[in-house]
Amino acid sequence: MKVELMQILQKIMECNNINMKLLSENEFALEDIHPYRMLYSDQEYKQHLTAWIQSIKEGVFYCYRDTYEIFYCIGIIPALEHTVRESLSGGNPGRQFLMLGPFMEYAVEEKELVSIMDSNHVPAQYKKELREFYNAVPIILQAERLIELCRQLFQLFYPEQTVHMEYLRHDFYDWEFRQENPDTELSAKIIEERYLIEEKVMSAIANGDVDAAMKCLSDSQKFRLSKRCSDSLRDIRNSLITTNTLWRKAAQTGGVHPVHIDRLSEKLAKNCEKVMTPEEAYGLRTEMLRQYCFLVRNYSLREYSPAIRGVVNHINIHLSEKLSLKQLAEQYFINPSYLSTCFKKEMGITISAYIIQQRIQLAVSLFNMGYTQIQEVAAKCGIDDTSYFRKLFKKAIGMTPSDYVHMVQGSGQPVR
Repeated sequence: MKVELMQILQKIMECNNINMKLLSENEFALEDIHPYRMLYSDQEYKQHLTAWIQSIKEGVFYCYRDTYEIFYCIGIIPALEHTVRESLSGGNPGRQFLMLGPFMEYAVEEKELVSIMDSNHVPAQYKKELREFYNAVPIILQAERLIELCRQLFQLFYPEQTVHMEYLRHDFYDWEFRQENPDTELSAKIIEERYLIEEKVMSAIANGDVDAAMKCLSDSQKFRLSKRCSDSLRDIRNSLITTNTLWRKAAQTGGVHPVHIDRLSEKLAKNCEKVMTPEEAYGLRTEMLRQYCFLVRNYSLREYSPAIRGVVNHINIHLSEKLSLKQLAEQYFINPSYLSTCFKKEMGITISAYIIQQRIQLAVSLFNMGYTQIQEVAAKCGIDDTSYFRKLFKKAIGMTPSDYVHMVQGSGQPVR
């Protein structure tokens, strides 16, 4: 039961990008909790924290909030099975403290940061380090709901008694600051972690791995960037444009021809300029990630030989034109019979079948974009004979072009 509870708690914390740790009493006294270790002398920090930890009682769920507007939830966990203790805390003996946090209820803007520093008498030279810390703290809107959920789960560790909540508010007004210049280790570590996740996202895009990319995107949400300009809306849009540029290069690394990347990038860039809220920005960023991953899945050619890459790219870029095995062989100075054999071996499909497949995919995309004239779409797909186009489309999609257009217009649920 205790094992399952810990797993449930851990999953809830992961979904909210909140750290969860199980620590022994000795570990807790020396735990590297920022920004306090960054700001205050070691002696002051250890003395206060050790005294506070020793006062914690079993069967109480503590919600800690301080004058830096940072939350932690803390409680003593009854003895756990060795495997759980080992995985979360290294298996050290003694009282086991469950610590959830840090997290905040709102993002700290520049004015708020100055106010917090003033109220805690923080010297100006710590501003950059404190800003980086806040940028990496998860924001939990209506945090009281999450805190109560955790308390309810924590109650299950103590079936024989009622676990009550105790709220702690702590200030640091009389604490002694470090005398030396601020250590930049915190901001460096946070920036390094942010860049590492960014690299993982780009690697996932280059491999067309949607699940891995989405997981990395979720992990990246705990990091925020300081404003680059005073206009909040412009700042959001600029961030999306930068993301679009990075992910475009990731798709290119994934072996997608620049023509395909440019089409998608241009469309997404226009959408970036339409975003009005942070919620819309998150939705668009998620959709951008999916589309770049699927672009790599559909058009990546890095596993193929240079000749086949050239032929495939030529086909995909010139679908509206006349295409044939003979023409492609002449274009790339390859014997037609040899090209046909190599193409089938590498692509698993004949050249003629591949051309038809790509033309029908193009037709589907055009219908989804709002085109309704069958003859016009057929021409854009390089098929002059409308009857032949209808026949190919129905064979591939399972319905006639007219039925497909009606379905798109009627339900808004195009076949993918």
